[in-house]
Amino acid sequence: MVESRDPKEQVFVLATGRDATQLDLSAAEGYLLSRIDGATPWRLLREIGGIPPGEVDVCVAKWLEEGVLDVVGDTTSPRALVLDVAEAPETSPPIQSIDESAFDESLELSLDVQRRILEFEVSLGLPYHELLSVPKGFDSKIVKRAYFKLSKEFHPDRYFRKNIGGYGERLERIFKKVLEAHEMLSDPELCMVENEPVPPRGSEVDAASIPVGEESIPKQDQAPSKPKVLTKLERLRQRMPFKIDPAAIAGRRARAEEIFRAAQISQQAGRHHEAEASLRIAISFDPGRSEFKEALGSLRIAAAGARASKLLASPSERMSDSELREALALLEDVLPYRPHDPELNERAARVCIQLGKLDDALEYAETLLERTPELASAYTLIGRISREQGDPDRAVHAFEKALKFDEEYLEARRALASLRIGARDAARGGA
Repeated sequence: MVESRDPKEQVFVLATGRDATQLDLSAAEGYLLSRIDGATPWRLLREIGGIPPGEVDVCVAKWLEEGVLDVVGDTTSPRALVLDVAEAPETSPPIQSIDESAFDESLELSLDVQRRILEFEVSLGLPYHELLSVPKGFDSKIVKRAYFKLSKEFHPDRYFRKNIGGYGERLERIFKKVLEAHEMLSDPELCMVENEPVPPRGSEVDAASIPVGEESIPKQDQAPSKPKVLTKLERLRQRMPFKIDPAAIAGRRARAEEIFRAAQISQQAGRHHEAEASLRIAISFDPGRSEFKEALGSLRIAAAGARASKLLASPSERMSDSELREALALLEDVLPYRPHDPELNERAARVCIQLGKLDDALEYAETLLERTPELASAYTLIGRISREQGDPDRAVHAFEKALKFDEEYLEARRALASLRIGARDAARGGA
């Protein structure tokens, strides 16, 4: 074999002595590896590997480095042949430009914020991990942090009572998509389903017509003594070990629809766990239905609301240390779905103060203040945190601000009086 100058024309084969069944592969990686046969060039692998071309490059480079693959017809270092391409995976297709006619200076949104919303909106078609800006091989904690950051930025409640015009609908779309990405990526089973190659809706005939063996040769061209010379694509189709049955696909989609309707009935009856289980099954039967994924996100929001009601029913001041930690864990589970909820943020800040988690408490208090800038309790929380952090001047300023919005707010009055008495006694002692 004469080596091509174009690295993409290289052909790979499973290295001698390597057993592919012993490799720890995702469903998508296993599918890609099954396409490597010693005849299909790298360029074609990038088209039929079932994952984005850049990810194919990364997988190939890794397998070459680990000795899983060899380059056909080459005895030098196979790793060197792919460095120029595999270590610089293709970027995603360019995102379409924003509609600058949507800018509106009359709205209660700065032009920078409007631009940020418009730019993120046109990126909603990106793969989930790119949308959340998390790397491949992520863990659930990284996904949750990335989602929480974006949900706080784009949740419509952030601009409660502000005139934001049509940006409200844009924020709704963004939040739903970000939530969908979080739900799919943070669940290992759903993530695996998402990575499996799925025939496009409406393409059952094409999928079912993938030829196997002699079916790839038109009848009129078949000759018993001289078989037709097949193209590379036809040879690839011959090696496909399965044939997709359109009736089976239609049956799975019909079954998914039935399960989805059952999930809706369960949700209406308040059986959230039952509804969630049904939705997960429906997604596994028909991963292409965005309606199912959006319903799962909406269900999680509803379930979070139910848990929030229980959390707020018991005052945190009466909780033991273990109860406070349990409450904080529940709050951290609920808040990503309702990141600007005033009551939840206030409760989380108070619980964190009691547990000595002052930095976390400050973040919750500032989120509360952003949503309700004239709330006395928000400034009071800032004051309590500042006092605990050893900044009495900032604490006094915060308590005074709280009393400016509510002169009778008892917690702020007592805290401010205590600070002034302490400062007076300290001054007397110094004198």
